[in-house]
Amino acid sequence: LALEIFTPEDDNNDRRLRELAKSCNLILSCERAGPAEDGNCYTMRSINMTEKGLIAPIHKLIEYSSNEGCKFIAIGDGGNELGMGKVLDQIKKYIPGGSNIGCSISADCLIASSVSNWGGYALAAGAAIMRAANSEEEFTQKSVKEWITKCLPTEEQEISLLKRCVDKGCRDGVSGKVEATVDGMPLERSLQCLRDIRNIYKEAR
Repeated sequence: LALEIFTPEDDNNDRRLRELAKSCNLILSCERAGPAEDGNCYTMRSINMTEKGLIAPIHKLIEYSSNEGCKFIAIGDGGNELGMGKVLDQIKKYIPGGSNIGCSISADCLIASSVSNWGGYALAAGAAIMRAANSEEEFTQKSVKEWITKCLPTEEQEISLLKRCVDKGCRDGVSGKVEATVDGMPLERSLQCLRDIRNIYKEAR
């Protein structure tokens, strides 16, 4: 496991991204803003993050890795995220300011969810079910539950993570306030979504 850090103004970004692309066989992005048709990355409020030097050009990794045959899975909720180019026409039609902020980069597989976190939960649960199904052990509710427990965060972990974010001054992406909410909604709504997805093992057959 390695952590690569990219900053907006690093002259070595392009070289490093090209090198990194050679080692990629799957890329997953969640809630990562991507360039609109004018090449700039925007927030849902149409703030130009590229112009303000707030975002590194990590989206180039998608382009470079696709040349290497790498698949790209993306999760987004507002239209400005990487991968949303797959439904750009719908973003322009239904999302306020979509023609301006809509990301033009398409994903091979796109998970569009009301809140990106929820899409992440769902993908993790899906991976857990597939892992249980491909295990040498018998595919049962118990085996699925075990893998879901391994792959999904607990409620306590989500509460702790949000608290740490608020303590560091992070703002809710919708309300713009430093508060313990997720996209303008009470944390409890996200926790209920997590509970529902964690309980999916009960449907295993």
